[in-house]
Amino acid sequence: MRKFVALSLAVMMLFVMIAAPAAANPVAGKKVAYIMWLAPATIFQMWRDACADLTEALDVDFEFFFCNNDFNLWMDTIRTCAAAGYDGLLISHGNRDGSYVFLKEITEQYPDLKIVAFDTQFYADGQDQKLTGVTQLFQEDKSLVTVLLDEFVEQFGEGARLVKVWRGPNYNSPFDRREVGWQEYEAAGKIVTVGEIQPIADTMESANIVSAAYLQGLNRDDVDGIVAYYDLYGQGLYNALVENDNFNGSRGAALPMSSVDIDPVDITNMLTRPDIWTAAGTTDWTLNGEIAMRLLMLQLAGEYDKIYDPASGQYGVDWVEIPGSAILASSLNPDSTVDDLGEGVAPDTYGNLSYLSVADWMPADLIH
Repeated sequence: MRKFVALSLAVMMLFVMIAAPAAANPVAGKKVAYIMWLAPATIFQMWRDACADLTEALDVDFEFFFCNNDFNLWMDTIRTCAAAGYDGLLISHGNRDGSYVFLKEITEQYPDLKIVAFDTQFYADGQDQKLTGVTQLFQEDKSLVTVLLDEFVEQFGEGARLVKVWRGPNYNSPFDRREVGWQEYEAAGKIVTVGEIQPIADTMESANIVSAAYLQGLNRDDVDGIVAYYDLYGQGLYNALVENDNFNGSRGAALPMSSVDIDPVDITNMLTRPDIWTAAGTTDWTLNGEIAMRLLMLQLAGEYDKIYDPASGQYGVDWVEIPGSAILASSLNPDSTVDDLGEGVAPDTYGNLSYLSVADWMPADLIH
């Protein structure tokens, strides 16, 4: 009899375990959008695709909008989505000076709208600001440049003579945050700024034209390397270097360059000419999109306490930063792709699933 009772209890417990429902999904049926100020570069498409995969797994309606560097279009798109009843918005790359006032107005007009802002600083009245309930997400931008500067300093010593490719101060938040690292290294005497290349537009073509013109007036003996603050700039710069015999290795040593961010084209170029495109300071852009959308999902669920910052190891924060990695051309395998850099090529900071914010209904392996 005791054996029968024990067996019956065991069967009942097994039935309960099998029949127990998965954690309830609090975001099913919600509607969200990803709104990017910039044009649809490959890295931002990687981001978008990760957002789409996660929202599909969570039964969330997802839309995306690229605003092609038009700040007014970016604001209009946010207004339109807010008025249309979207539950949450993942917005990206708002400018430093205008985003705070605009988004403050949006949050006051639509208090139930959840917002996660990537690469968007809130600044007004001469100081940084906060918006209650809005999570700000960044890469550890300063380190994305300093890991590249470290490589040049190691190769050429203190006082490495470098050119940078960017759009100048106050153009966008990530460039300004990257410039902090450059200025610190220059002030410490680790590098010397030889000059700047400033593309007219955020395209490979613009960076190529401007870089090619700049190289015409640059003496190879006066510079050790070039750092591009954005990989589309890097692609244009790379083509300009390859096409110029004074810098491509035809006459003396090739001029090495490196860039922030990474996409399949960058890897191809690094594999083709590792003496020119030597390194990339980056995060995993596919994982970045998932990290961002998970933050928005937790806000929609009201589970702000589960928002995780991998840079500090803290939970329940409204400021999240993603650690960067140095990808060296010399470390790439002949068949390396952006999807497998975490497998023996990049440091363990690349593609690290422990960076994800999770919940019972949104485990780390949900789309992995």
